[in-house]
Amino acid sequence: MLIKLLFSIRWKLIVSLFLPLLLIVGVVMGLTLRRVYEGAVLTLTGQQQREVELLANGLDRELQAVAVIADDTARFLGQQPALDAQALVALLRGSLALNPLIHGAGLAFEPFALRADQRLFAPYVFGADTTTLDLAAEVGDYTEGGTAWYREVRAAGRPLWSEPRRDTLTEAVTVVTYAVPIKAGERFIGVASLDLRLDRLGELLAAGESAQFMVMSRRGRFVAHSDAGQVLQASLQDLVAAVGSPAFQSIANRILAGERGVAVLGRRAFADALPAGKLWISHAPIPINGWSLATLTAEAQLVAPIRAQIELALLGLGLTMVLIFVLVWWMSSRLTRPIKQLEAAVSEVARGRLDTHIENIRSTDELGRLSRGFNRMLKDLKKQIARQSQQETASKLVEQELQLARETQRSLLPGDFAALHGPQDFTLHAVNQAARHVAGDFFDYFLVSPGTLVFVIADVSGKGLSAALVMAVTRTMVRDLAQSGRRPGEILRETNERLRESRRGGAFVTLFLGSYHSASGRVTYANGGHLPPYLISSTGEVATVGEATGTIVGMLEQQDYQDAEFTLQPGDTLLLHTDGYPEARSPAGEFYGTSRIKHFLQRHARGSVRELCDAITAEIAAFQHDSLSDDLTLLALRRSAPSVNAA
Repeated sequence: MLIKLLFSIRWKLIVSLFLPLLLIVGVVMGLTLRRVYEGAVLTLTGQQQREVELLANGLDRELQAVAVIADDTARFLGQQPALDAQALVALLRGSLALNPLIHGAGLAFEPFALRADQRLFAPYVFGADTTTLDLAAEVGDYTEGGTAWYREVRAAGRPLWSEPRRDTLTEAVTVVTYAVPIKAGERFIGVASLDLRLDRLGELLAAGESAQFMVMSRRGRFVAHSDAGQVLQASLQDLVAAVGSPAFQSIANRILAGERGVAVLGRRAFADALPAGKLWISHAPIPINGWSLATLTAEAQLVAPIRAQIELALLGLGLTMVLIFVLVWWMSSRLTRPIKQLEAAVSEVARGRLDTHIENIRSTDELGRLSRGFNRMLKDLKKQIARQSQQETASKLVEQELQLARETQRSLLPGDFAALHGPQDFTLHAVNQAARHVAGDFFDYFLVSPGTLVFVIADVSGKGLSAALVMAVTRTMVRDLAQSGRRPGEILRETNERLRESRRGGAFVTLFLGSYHSASGRVTYANGGHLPPYLISSTGEVATVGEATGTIVGMLEQQDYQDAEFTLQPGDTLLLHTDGYPEARSPAGEFYGTSRIKHFLQRHARGSVRELCDAITAEIAAFQHDSLSDDLTLLALRRSAPSVNAA
């Protein structure tokens, strides 16, 4: 066995060509791609960290520039506390013009700090037209009221940044306030404040950054956001709750703690909260006020340059594989020259010369074994042709037998629908179409008395001859028991026991058995696990009736089947069907479904029962492109409407 392996063509090709070449290509490409990947990750991490720190430092400088204006104003007023109101307003207007981020500038003094006859004075200048108002007149006593920024600065004795808020007093814009205590020596005399517009802060960040960004206050509220609608309306904690990721929760904790770094959030869908896919989250603190800045960039955007390098590497791999193919082709052409003899023999066979024989076979490798096998194959082929002819004859006989079985099965099903009734009582029609030659579905109906019609529809598990045999046995049992005058529930109970005792191969039946009393329209039924029929009212409304009153028939012993009733009103139609209708599947795999059946019945409710049965059967066949996946059986019973001349 080892000698055959060493001298096989496959072994020669693997050892001499493929194995070393593929090993070299795999090692080279593996080391190259690993080096490229590790280097790219390090580069991207450092780049993202530098970019977010540059943004945070730039924002810190902007805020420091604003803070310097307020600090200088407070320092100046501490040295010159005796300025009149006009000079103070002019000072505020000058501050407003120094930085485009400033929305408003204000002063608020302690009671009687400026004038002995004026308790409170708080000038405030805002907007492009430098509108001026007195906060004392607008909000009342700001030293004790809702102006938290004043009271907090007075209590702390140092500059403070407020939480973001909506300034409804002026232009209803979102602002954050920087407030500085004014001191004359060691005595606190008031507060100088500047309001920064957060929308302009967001515009400043958006102008230099294509990725999503978020600026959070100490408490996590969004001070600036690439989605302006999030400012003041949401917080980092809200975003964490929406995402629902423990990894993102950990990142958020580091952001709020003032840490700096880069984190990669694993691939998942974040609905509308964050972009889908892996995210790189870079964050850094803003030192001046304890805010934090974070940027969110999709990994797909960052790795585009890496993809270009990988594509270049793959191009090199492709060229290498082409060279390997050329070498293999050249080498295999030398190794396979003996195959030409076999090829010539095959060509002779293709021309119909089955007496061809390969002579002088000396090789002991695969080619030698193949040539000997070819000679044996020709002998076997001749024998196979003879057997094939016999099998075709036998197949035709089987086809004839199956056709005869179908005809026999059809003869078991009643077909004279008009013989049961007159036009004043009811009309009935049924359809049975097999998915194969013979069906496991069946229907039956017969009169047990002049005014009582027994009807049944059933579906035997499985298909083919075995299901057809169970169908014939079940039909005979039901018919015999019904003729004895038993109720539907008793008939199903007895049928269940007989089938369970005699069944082979595990077949079972779902069965709906009804007894229709033509005088009253009352239907007494028992349903053994079968699909509930449809009731089509005379007005075209469609509903299901006759839910299961017991389990499937022929599987479990000592089963009880209850009787139930409903009434057909004049003009109502009862439509019984097997699962071949709702479970019909199109070539694309789509089920027809019960909703389509109901809509179809509503559209065709006015036709006769024959037209109704033929129409829905044709619809199901067309839906499956005439390739039935299951048997189709249908039975329609309509109570005749009263004659117009009956009165």
